Amino acid sequence: MIMKPSSITSIKTIALGTLALVVAVPLIYSGPPVRGGGASRGGAAVSRGGSAPRIAPSRAPVQYNNTGGTSVNRSYHGTIRHAETHVYQRPAEGPRSFEPQQHAIVHRDVDVDVNRPRFWHGFSPGARLHRLRDGYLSLFLGGVPYFYDDGIYYQQDGDDYQEVYPPVGAIIGQLPDGAIEIDADNSVYYYAGGAFYVQQDGGFVIAPTPIGVTVPELPPGAVPATVNNSAAYQFNGVYYQPLFVNGVTQYLTFLP
Repeated sequence: MIMKPSSITSIKTIALGTLALVVAVPLIYSGPPVRGGGASRGGAAVSRGGSAPRIAPSRAPVQYNNTGGTSVNRSYHGTIRHAETHVYQRPAEGPRSFEPQQHAIVHRDVDVDVNRPRFWHGFSPGARLHRLRDGYLSLFLGGVPYFYDDGIYYQQDGDDYQEVYPPVGAIIGQLPDGAIEIDADNSVYYYAGGAFYVQQDGGFVIAPTPIGVTVPELPPGAVPATVNNSAAYQFNGVYYQPLFVNGVTQYLTFLP
């Protein structure tokens, strides 16, 4: 069968149109161009050199937690908290209560810093009172009357009562409050108000001041003195030399 030229032209036109359609369809459905000149098919990047497809790894989204830091979730590295690796978060503190502080210099050679105040700490030889406290005792020593009140001795002078040094030989039934026990010369003394008491016949008698013994505090009313160019204190004819014992000031009785 002999075909007419018009039929041959129509067949060519249809063939060219079909070929164009076949070429155009892949271009319409192809992905966006891949950087580097390759074409993208179904999300896989193909290089120009015809190498094996290289799949780009997907990256998990960044997550935020309520601790104030950013967490990066990586399946092959675990979870890293930047807030914990870079910032030290201090725990919240409540309001602090204010407590006043007292800054005082403590002198261990002052009796009020070692023991609480006693009545006989206020002894001052020659001081006068118009009236004695209730509960005082009347004593007679060699026919001379004395009055005693918790470590302090008095003699009457007109209408007043004058404080005097503790008289040796006076006997009382009970030690003054806060008397300090001292062992010396195989004897036990009780030291209070500048007097040294020893126990005798159910009572306590004032003994002469032992020489060479150490006491923890000065007698009340002791006055400063200088002996052999050294500082000392004098009380009723007996001297007291300050010295350090285990870092604390004490006093050694002596006679010049």
